[in-house]
Amino acid sequence: MRFLVWGGCALALFACPPCAPAAERVAIVTLLEGPATLVRGVTRYALAEGVRFRPGDIIEVSDKGLAEMEFSEGAAFAMAPGTRMLAIEQPRGKSGTVDYYVTRGALKLSRVKPGENMRFLTPAFTLQPGEGTIVLAVGGAEGSVFVEGGEVLIAEPPAKGAAAPPLRLKTGEFYTRKVDQKGVVATRPSQSFIAGLPKIFLDPLPSRLARYKDREVQAKRVEDVSYADVEEWLKAPADIRRPLMPRFRPRLSDPAFRSALVANLKSHPEWDPILFPEKYKPKVPATGAGNTAPTTATGNR
Repeated sequence: MRFLVWGGCALALFACPPCAPAAERVAIVTLLEGPATLVRGVTRYALAEGVRFRPGDIIEVSDKGLAEMEFSEGAAFAMAPGTRMLAIEQPRGKSGTVDYYVTRGALKLSRVKPGENMRFLTPAFTLQPGEGTIVLAVGGAEGSVFVEGGEVLIAEPPAKGAAAPPLRLKTGEFYTRKVDQKGVVATRPSQSFIAGLPKIFLDPLPSRLARYKDREVQAKRVEDVSYADVEEWLKAPADIRRPLMPRFRPRLSDPAFRSALVANLKSHPEWDPILFPEKYKPKVPATGAGNTAPTTATGNR
């Protein structure tokens, strides 16, 4: 029997110890049950088996869906129903750790080898898998991690002052953290989250990479994204949402998208100079009678 945890919280980005540099990694969708959406650029696509999941992509699994992705090196992860995740695009020319931002849902990481160059950022913690099989989940007011086998590093958002050292979890340990509280480690998961396990999480994840490793499938275009489609990402913490601005700026040509940005400006104030550039133009000093340069009077002697 394998275990999963459900949970979620408020975010701050913080780093686990860095991994060794590596080339960009692309995951392949090798198993899909039920509907799921891929957001690439400013377009929504219907996800399908064989599609490549690249940096910058967003995957949203429906409440009745399930997806598994595999890397050519062997590691894999499954996304439970209702999971939403962004593969964070690294700055150009930079290679190394691959970051995935999970806003809600659950993941099962499997066949992780030592030195994996990936991290999973959540509103409750940052997780860097060491090796083995790990399950993480976020949602609502808490986040949780269960180490089925191997080990993992967990970093919590810094409280007042410096951040605490990362916490190392080993086989069988269960970690959970509620908003604004310190995480708690137990020797076994609770019955409440065991009852909510997706069936695929109960056993080792299947490997179907051979079917699609040499055959890339193109996702079917659905439509350009609306504000509602990407609202969760536009309202993410600043370190997540600000790099997405150039990507979604072309959607300003859609009046509905622009109006929604204006209506929610408090949640993403960095859009204000783009929406209202006239407010940020240098002000030209007013000229008038009081500002005229003095003149020298001359008269007859």
